[in-house]
Amino acid sequence: MGEPLLSVEHIYLNYHTPQGETHALEDLNFTVDKGEFVAVVGPSGCGKTTMLSLIMDLNPPSSGQVRFPLGPCPMGYMLQRDQLLPWRTVEKNALLGLEVQHRLTKESRERALALLQKYGLGDFLNHKPGQLSGGMRQKAALIRTLALSPELLLLDEPFSALDYQTRLSLADEVHTIIKEEGKTALLVTHDIGEAISMADRVLIFSRRPARVKRQVTFAFPKDMSPLDRRADPSFQEYFAEIWKELDR
Repeated sequence: MGEPLLSVEHIYLNYHTPQGETHALEDLNFTVDKGEFVAVVGPSGCGKTTMLSLIMDLNPPSSGQVRFPLGPCPMGYMLQRDQLLPWRTVEKNALLGLEVQHRLTKESRERALALLQKYGLGDFLNHKPGQLSGGMRQKAALIRTLALSPELLLLDEPFSALDYQTRLSLADEVHTIIKEEGKTALLVTHDIGEAISMADRVLIFSRRPARVKRQVTFAFPKDMSPLDRRADPSFQEYFAEIWKELDR
């Protein structure tokens, strides 16, 4: 085990609606180590995205705490939709976060452009989002996030709006980018195969109110790509194990 970058400790979350009080999270506990890629799966509506909003400090918990044991932790959030501005070029979209945070300098711009070049978007700097494929748009959105130099990436079903073939290909690329850039990642997904192919381990959430029912750590070789994992004989064994836990 490495050093915990994120620690979610005894989180409870209750919120009120016209229909009454809803118990969303119940004694939620887990850690994510620095450099680790962790996936979260669970029944629809169990509170996975709610958990991400708590980590981002967008909503306070009813009790418990989110800690960053190694100190302040810059975070990046990648959504289901790329949220690229249609009137801005790929280059301008990649620089948007830096502009908004007043961090656009010669050095930060050069780093963003280097990321675009490195990961296959160098020939599309002057293209508008409407001229790109869905996978390229999501990759541009990831580079916009990476340009801000986050330590922790929160990925909220970032491939769910894409067709199956694009999802497989982009998951492979995004996994490579995250590992090469040395980032820590927490992926929320409803796709068990996606979780197994990308993550070092998976947290299985219960039905609402969500808690961690179980975690599964994968024994794939460190340099194995998501696509190669899907072809590995143990992939189906992990899939059956996680599916059985979710189906209880």
